Amino acid sequence: LVSAFVTSRRRAAPTQTLAVLTKFNYPLFENLHRTDLFSAELLAGLRHQADELGFRLEEFPVNLPGSPDGHTLTRVLLARGIRGVLLFPSGDLSMAFPELDWTHFAVVAAGFHSKHLPVHRTAMDQGRAVETCIARLQARGLRRIALGVTRQLDPRWNYTASGRFFAWQCGQPLKDRVPVIPGDHEHPLPHEVNKWLQRYRPDAVIGYQYYPEYAADLARDHDHEVLAVVIEATERTDCYRLDPQLRHLGRTSVNVLARELFINHYGLPAIPEVTFISGLWLEPGQTAAARPAAKLATTAPLAP
Repeated sequence: LVSAFVTSRRRAAPTQTLAVLTKFNYPLFENLHRTDLFSAELLAGLRHQADELGFRLEEFPVNLPGSPDGHTLTRVLLARGIRGVLLFPSGDLSMAFPELDWTHFAVVAAGFHSKHLPVHRTAMDQGRAVETCIARLQARGLRRIALGVTRQLDPRWNYTASGRFFAWQCGQPLKDRVPVIPGDHEHPLPHEVNKWLQRYRPDAVIGYQYYPEYAADLARDHDHEVLAVVIEATERTDCYRLDPQLRHLGRTSVNVLARELFINHYGLPAIPEVTFISGLWLEPGQTAAARPAAKLATTAPLAP
């Protein structure tokens, strides 16, 4: 419905620009070769859907020398006739987006960064991702399942991954409970991973894209098999993984913003909404394009 409405509107109207606010220390749109897979895939989804709906995206970096403050950026956007704002995740997480006069704008955030802003959001459903991974691993007879997400990354997912994991773990026998990996970095250091795996010897670990290598080292050096499942964006296809569907997250972000613009919803919403995007389970050797659609919703129930 949104697509049909936007298509009818754009036939008689000039192309509208959507502002994409970023917090990198370089202009993202001009330096995709410098960014990570997460940002590149998300931006590709944003661009695809903006083009489909007749919008133009323009980046406004807010973390560069001379970047405008909230008051100045408000004036710039209004002077340009820009009423839609997308808050792009990543970059400097300690920095908040500038305080615009939000009464003039429809705004959507991709992810849970700048959580103090009560805005509509789109996000990866990491709780569902963990649930799917656990169900798949249990179906293989694995019981001692570990979560390899650190304290630094988990808040960026609004604790949805750890929350779902701990809820499941509370129903497991004490002997099968593996503590979450320690560490104050976003990605744990190699010695932290090795020490953790050797001490607790889980059957499986859910986490980052380099865990398959650590699992292989553990099997070779300590004769203990660990099945690793990756739940972040990765280009590797040689492991089990839960693809976060970042392009779809980008497309959905534009759809939500388009809805707000074309029903004239400006300002911070009284009741913010969160739209979750489900990931896609993939076996080694599979790609998302080759995944049979009929199997997308097939998961085994979680054991209590």
